[in-house]
Amino acid sequence: MKIINLNIPKEWNDLSELQLRQLALLFNSEKRGLFFDYRVLFILMDIRPWQFWKYRKLYKVIRNVKFSDLKEHYEWVYNEVGLTKFPYSIINYQLPIINTKKILPPADRLTNITIDEFAHCDDLFLGWHKTKDKEYLQYLCAVLYRKTDKQGKRITFDKHDLARRANAFKNVSLKKLLVVAMAYQGCKTYITKQYPRVFPKAHPTPTKERGQKLPNSSGFGKLILQLAGGKFGTYEETKRTNVYTFLSELSEQLSMNNKQ
Repeated sequence: MKIINLNIPKEWNDLSELQLRQLALLFNSEKRGLFFDYRVLFILMDIRPWQFWKYRKLYKVIRNVKFSDLKEHYEWVYNEVGLTKFPYSIINYQLPIINTKKILPPADRLTNITIDEFAHCDDLFLGWHKTKDKEYLQYLCAVLYRKTDKQGKRITFDKHDLARRANAFKNVSLKKLLVVAMAYQGCKTYITKQYPRVFPKAHPTPTKERGQKLPNSSGFGKLILQLAGGKFGTYEETKRTNVYTFLSELSEQLSMNNKQ
């Protein structure tokens, strides 16, 4: 048999925005099983309707290779969402409330957001998972995507302006909003691994049933209030602390408390 090379990305951040939008819709659909697996492979190969040679290549591979062996090459898609880069395509939607200036997403892995932004994002992401209400994703974008100042930096987050800005994202397609949610989920997964003391793994108990209701809040708002007046200064100063700096301090405090 002639060797057939398949160009399949090796991680989430290697995917194009088109592939991400397609996967986001697929993962948020009710489709599962063999059709789901084939569709994932189809998306990863980035087959366009007019690319008949790719169809033929995929058909030859599926006919001669066990699908279970083939699936091993893109098992990373099923393990966890590892996307940590936020899409720029949403910038193409010009917000009328900011005089058509471009807006910017946060940095890769959320390295440039504050703990206050992170707390709002986590609550909104939790609300989306509980209700599947698209409005939560619009608010999530309003937190993450903001206009720039004269120096080209994202302006300071203001929760009082959140509702007005979220309204401007109403015309953004669901598939783009879902990619933003996936990127946040991937960043949250990365952050969770960096601070295991702050985010301990949940151990299932016999009393926990599948489909148990999610909490109404992530609890980070209360943590900000508890740490206010300490190392980071006043409540307002603490809210503006970088998320990684805040979590590092919290992790250190938890470690000291465990030793005591």
